[in-house]
Amino acid sequence: MHEVEFISPCTLDTGEPVFLEGYVFEKEGCVLDWQAAFKRLQVGGERGYGWGRLELEAISPLESSQLFHLATCEVDGETPLIRLLAGGRLLAHTPAPGGSITGDIEPLVGREWRSHNSRRRYAGQHIAYTDICFVPGSQVDQASDFAVGKFGLWHPISVVLCEPGTAE
Repeated sequence: MHEVEFISPCTLDTGEPVFLEGYVFEKEGCVLDWQAAFKRLQVGGERGYGWGRLELEAISPLESSQLFHLATCEVDGETPLIRLLAGGRLLAHTPAPGGSITGDIEPLVGREWRSHNSRRRYAGQHIAYTDICFVPGSQVDQASDFAVGKFGLWHPISVVLCEPGTAE
C-alpha cells in the first residue's frame, strides 16, 4: 500500500468482515520467530493512525499441494515450486519479461529502513527498486512452473510442454 490507502475491516455493501489470506513457506530448521511477528503485523503507510493493523486468526500447516485452488505447490527442494495450468493467474509479482504471461506490469518499489546507511538511515528513507514485474492476477498463456524467490517474487523456470492428463 502506498500514500493514503485504506483496507476497510468490513465490506461496504453488506458489512461482512474482510480477510487477508496467504502462505508462508518456512524452511525446515528455521529459527526466525516469524509467528510472533505476525501477531503484530501492520501494512501500509498510515500505521500511526492505527490503519493497517492485521489480526492473526490462525497459522496452520499446508494440508494439500493446492494454493487457493488456483495453483499447485511443491516444497521438496530448496525453494518452493509453483505450477500454474494454462490460463492460470499469477498469485505474486513476477519479473517481466518472464515466461508466456499476459497482464499489466509495474515497477516493484518499496521503502526500507537501512540503519547502516549514513545518508538515509531512518524508516522509509531508502527507496528499494526490485524490478519491472507482472502484477498478481496476470494470466499465463501456457502451463508454467515458477520458483518462489526473495520477497515472494515468482521467477519463471519452465514452460510445461504437456499439462497433466493430456499426454498420450
